[in-house]
Amino acid sequence: MVKRTEVPDEFRNTGPTATERQLEYLKALRDGKDLTTLTVEQIVWLNEADLDTFPSEYPKDRISKVIETLVELPWKKRDASFKPTVADGRYAVEKTDGTLMFYSVKNGHSRTFVDVWASDTRYPIQNRDEAKRILEAIQNDPDAGPRFGREIGRCYVCGRTLTDELSRQLGIGPICRGG
Repeated sequence: MVKRTEVPDEFRNTGPTATERQLEYLKALRDGKDLTTLTVEQIVWLNEADLDTFPSEYPKDRISKVIETLVELPWKKRDASFKPTVADGRYAVEKTDGTLMFYSVKNGHSRTFVDVWASDTRYPIQNRDEAKRILEAIQNDPDAGPRFGREIGRCYVCGRTLTDELSRQLGIGPICRGG
């Protein structure tokens, strides 16, 4: 049974309810903003509010006020201790539920970009914690690159189609492997 936090009176639904988009934005702000200047009650509510299960309990005007408050707060400081050492390329790693996922990594000047592959489309991972989790999974799996090549049939370094049997077995083409 899911523990449910009691909804305070000022949050009870008395009119139009918050939209899904508002609640998603509120969750992103809650996860990314430095909440230390809020009251203990505000922080507890933000951390315990079940914005996924009980969205109809939150009035639109009240959620708008919470968003306005959070927008004014500074963003959390980046975790400088985590410096990913994942090379540019394409990788295949399993999620905790065992689903095999495909990602591409591109190291920029000041940050590392991670995209998830969904068929022929790439979607950027914008949640920093999720990107960090993916990069750590790639770092901890030395077969993540070659597995991408074997599963997709493209070189995990450059993305070109693998045309010979040895390249398909290794997941990397002859130019990228230096031979």
